[in-house]
Amino acid sequence: MKISVIIPVYNAESYIGRCIESVQVQTFGDWQMILVDDGSNDNSLAICQKYAEIDDRIQVMHQENAGAGAARNTGLTKALGEYIVFIDSDDYVAEYYFELLSNHTEDVVFINVEAVDGNGSIVRKEYLSVYKNMKKDDFMRAQMTGKINWGGVRKVVKREILEKNNIKYSNHKVGEEALFTYCSVYYSQTIAFIEKPAYFYILRADSLSHTKMDDPWGEVALALKAKTLDNGSYAKYADTVNAFILTAAAVSADRLAVNYKREEYRKKN
Repeated sequence: MKISVIIPVYNAESYIGRCIESVQVQTFGDWQMILVDDGSNDNSLAICQKYAEIDDRIQVMHQENAGAGAARNTGLTKALGEYIVFIDSDDYVAEYYFELLSNHTEDVVFINVEAVDGNGSIVRKEYLSVYKNMKKDDFMRAQMTGKINWGGVRKVVKREILEKNNIKYSNHKVGEEALFTYCSVYYSQTIAFIEKPAYFYILRADSLSHTKMDDPWGEVALALKAKTLDNGSYAKYADTVNAFILTAAAVSADRLAVNYKREEYRKKN
């Protein structure tokens, strides 16, 4: 099997059908889909099960709510494909995505993403292919600091790389993709880019990426440092890791200042 598609699902009854069907219409058909219901309290699980009943390429798993990272890890335990594709349940993909991917043999393949509104209109283009001529080490450093988006859906990784190096998602509420991305690129020998837009990311006000947190990156930055110490790469990437730690601290300080200022204003008025 060429491709395993892992989709974490949480309270996605309004859009999971579109997501699943965007995979079903792929022009390349050698894939399996693993839907991981992460303790939804709406009809998401039932909807997923209905699709699985009529398409034997679809498998449904259920777990108590543990977050998107944990759900993706659960899906990885059942993956059989050469490549692992991640899709978020409120997004959808182009019908040619897997066809383009099937022509690749590299360890990690990055894709171009377009952010769209509820009507499908393009809000912004997030094309990782603009970095295709960047050296792997420079590219990885930029992703380690978040200068280049580390989002899990923006890349495809060979299952062999993940299993050989025990690469998994962390349990951070925001930034659970950071360690996964760093490890995937660090342990890869070859990377490539699909230049045609293949993934459509729906902008929603209630998504986790819009969640306001006082310290969104602090724990992630420290976890990244711990990972580099563990695999012996800290000496090489210390400047990059520490720059990310400082950036995370600055972001936190700014958020705290803004949030506390708002609270003081509300109390006075």
